Amino acid sequence: MNDGAMNEMIKVMLVDDHAVVRAGYQMLLKNSPEIEVIAEASNGEEAYQLYCNHKPDVVVMDLSLPGIGGIDTIKRICLRDSKA
Repeated sequence: MNDGAMNEMIKVMLVDDHAVVRAGYQMLLKNSPEIEVIAEASNGEEAYQLYCNHKPDVVVMDLSLPGIGGIDTIKRICLRDSKA
């Protein structure tokens, strides 16, 4: 691994309809210097749009979301982005 790759941040998007759960993940992840939370969503539709706009490396997804559920959101993301 070269030095440039070691300095690259892991971009994370959090998706949960409960703000307190997202805040808990934020608190846990902020202690890791190589992880950056770049987006948060409270439903599947918002998660899909934010994924398209931000292209995170990792998505932490609640499967029980209002509207489009987590699994359907993941399917939509995978259909749009073959690298997901």
